[in-house]
Amino acid sequence: MFTLYAGDDDDENVTDDEYHDYLPADIPADERDAAHARRGAMMAAANQVVERCITDLQDVEFDDDGLPDSDLADGSFVYEEFPPRHRYAYNLAFFRNATVTAVKVAYDLANPGGEPAACTAEEIIRQAIGELALQLCELAGLEQPWLHPEEYFLEDLDFEALYEQDMDGIEEDPGLQARLGIDVSPVEHWFSPFNDTSIVHPYTETTPEEHVLHDLLARFSKASDMRALDTADVVDSPAPLTTMAPGSDVVALARQAATGTAPDLWVPNSSDPESSYTALLTACDRSDGGSGWMTWEPFADADTVRTEAVVSLTPHRHFPVGEDEPWIWAAIGRGRLLAIPLRVVVSYRPDSAVGRRWNTGADLFGPEE
Repeated sequence: MFTLYAGDDDDENVTDDEYHDYLPADIPADERDAAHARRGAMMAAANQVVERCITDLQDVEFDDDGLPDSDLADGSFVYEEFPPRHRYAYNLAFFRNATVTAVKVAYDLANPGGEPAACTAEEIIRQAIGELALQLCELAGLEQPWLHPEEYFLEDLDFEALYEQDMDGIEEDPGLQARLGIDVSPVEHWFSPFNDTSIVHPYTETTPEEHVLHDLLARFSKASDMRALDTADVVDSPAPLTTMAPGSDVVALARQAATGTAPDLWVPNSSDPESSYTALLTACDRSDGGSGWMTWEPFADADTVRTEAVVSLTPHRHFPVGEDEPWIWAAIGRGRLLAIPLRVVVSYRPDSAVGRRWNTGADLFGPEE
């Protein structure tokens, strides 16, 4: 059924190794024939998605402002597969970008050396192709109608938060994303490349101008450069601290309001950085792994500060890349480790209960079980 897309296994010039050389190496030998058929289903699905996007551009009418006729757009690929809460942004340009991106995704999936999704739109389209491929697999009677994640190059499913009603607005909140350990972009950047090595189709590429999380790791161009963070005589050199001055008016006002409000609350003292840093070390020692509560400004121009549960917090005197400044390793909520500059930190209060709740899988903001 799918030999047109998966490759003709009756071709005498094709060896067994060449027949399967595009499949992920960790697929067991006895499952590779089925995987070959599934890949054929995936390519058939990719072609169907491309054809559907082209048909939508022909059938859906757009007004002078590029907005679609909602009745005609209801059954379109864009309206059915992209997050419903952003339909206000699905104009003629978006439909065109989705079509071009679908073509690019189909090519990437067909290429044995294809790369993972390069932007959010590619992730959404790959997911749609995968779901359609599963339907084709079931129609073909395959014993295992599932796709190995590597078969359609999806590294994570963070974009699924865009479909969840209780996650409305998370696209504009990198601080909340950090707490949850996910990364999603606002709709205007769904065609923007994830990073410098991601390549989207040049027709669709946009320059991201979204809120930037206060994470000094963004200064590194590649993971190998991060080895310096594990070098104590670099990050904890006795060389004088530069400053603990607040990085924004919001942080300055919040620090002023927090100072002296609780005996166990550490608030940076920019007039005496060394003594203040020593006090932070002492505060961290009062809880397991430095767990507790941190108030900070999560991203530039946030216009607000937020108190987060931190599972771990470790201060360091110097950051090895870019402007030298004191910083902390902090694991916010159940998210990843961040390298947060102290200039955006308002306060820290040690609390071992946070670490215990994390270890038991309990709600970090709830009572201990």
